Amino acid sequence: MVRTMGTRAPLGRRGREDARARLRAAAWTVFRREGLGGTTVRAVAREAGAAVGSLYTYYPDKAALLQDLSLSALAELGREVAARRARPPVVAVAEATRAIFGAGTPGAALLPVLFRAGQTTGTDFGRRVAGRILTALGPLAGEHQAQAPAAAAARALAATSFVFGLALLDSSGLLARLEAEPERIVAAYLALTAKA
Repeated sequence: MVRTMGTRAPLGRRGREDARARLRAAAWTVFRREGLGGTTVRAVAREAGAAVGSLYTYYPDKAALLQDLSLSALAELGREVAARRARPPVVAVAEATRAIFGAGTPGAALLPVLFRAGQTTGTDFGRRVAGRILTALGPLAGEHQAQAPAAAAARALAATSFVFGLALLDSSGLLARLEAEPERIVAAYLALTAKA
């Protein structure tokens, strides 16, 4: 007998993972269509064809839903960085970050959720965000591994700050208003860091 998300029978681990994946896909659909304000637990349940009550099993509130979308976007960032592994690390990470969180992307609206994760130090979400960022941006750290550990960490963090700062400026529309080309900004950053 096939169980749907609206039934009361317990799902096995695989069933729960499948249900969460379907709900996440529905959440992305709603998020892309309705934006941050229109993405509600009720709208996602409607999109998934699930009972609202069953959705609350996975997402007790809108914040949990947005956190899951944010973690999903960071996982996609890791895949985008890996797909660009032939590029210099800062270039690969900058391009991938703009592809996921830049202007006109669904991820742009998730940047504030990610930045608030830093204010939730010690929480599971804060730890998971930090872990996913470290995984996704690993090539930046690897680029400096020949240096002393403290210097390597500082340079990797500087590059990470630059990349997310660039994505934030892009997603806010400021780069476009300043008529700044992201590729030129990345080239300038590389030139500056090569001298340091």
